[in-house]
Amino acid sequence: MNFKQIEAFRLIMLRGTMTAAAEELHTSQPSISRLIAELEDALKLKLFTRNAGRLQPTDAGTSFYQEVERSFVGLDNLTQSARQIRIFGTGRLRVAGTPAIVQSVLPQVMVEYREKYPNVVVSLEMRSESTVRRWTSSSYCDIGFATIAAETLGVNAETLYKLPALCALPSRHPLARRKVIRVNDLEGENLILPSHAEETRLTLDKALEQAGVTPIPAIETPYGALTCMLAAQGLGIGLVNPLVAASNKHGGVVFRPFDADISFGGYVVYPRLHDHNPVVKDFIRMTREHIEQIVAKYAKDPKDS
Repeated sequence: MNFKQIEAFRLIMLRGTMTAAAEELHTSQPSISRLIAELEDALKLKLFTRNAGRLQPTDAGTSFYQEVERSFVGLDNLTQSARQIRIFGTGRLRVAGTPAIVQSVLPQVMVEYREKYPNVVVSLEMRSESTVRRWTSSSYCDIGFATIAAETLGVNAETLYKLPALCALPSRHPLARRKVIRVNDLEGENLILPSHAEETRLTLDKALEQAGVTPIPAIETPYGALTCMLAAQGLGIGLVNPLVAASNKHGGVVFRPFDADISFGGYVVYPRLHDHNPVVKDFIRMTREHIEQIVAKYAKDPKDS
């Protein structure tokens, strides 16, 4: 199997006939036919059938085309990246993070970053914890924002923050009148819980067990922003990251300190080959500064949105 065979196959799928594919490749129809025969032989698959003189892809051909198209999308991305490097010089910065920081902090960071680096194209992805770590370790992204600092060869991990959890409550809930929520206050209450895979869930379960408290597990979700929205609908009480609470724009929810040793942590991870890259370092610095500003502002004036 070679690139010419794949290219011929893709063009037949896109243009519908061998003649059209031959015209685009500036070759003859028999040459295209030969390339497809060689490809089918190499793959041990029947890619096309003829129906009333028309070429029709088989199920195997359609499935194979989907895989081919994914590969060509990757090639197109490389071409686009090269074009951006030619035009901008500094190319693209690829950032991936978990929802807590992507939704709360990075939009503000982007404003400052774009002012300083208007010619850098930033690719910003919101992904799961495992995906952020995998992408960073493989250098698929330049900067990752995670909640766990797993040791990985060739990757730097630095602490961004460690903040005590807040309780998100419906604004009309009786406990909303209290300045601090204690573990015993959750007896018999509907809880919006982190998923079982979250470290916060393990710590909360332990605190509830030690206090002999039996709440009602109503909903489970790993997303702080969703916890706020659910609490605003009166569906229960949840624990949230203060960064998420500070960026909450929904009414009907208030936030109170939680009198238990439960915290949210955040880390920045990046390939060690970027140790001295100013484009990467500046993004991390700006993120740190914005987190400090958000935490200081929220600590001074928490908002009962």
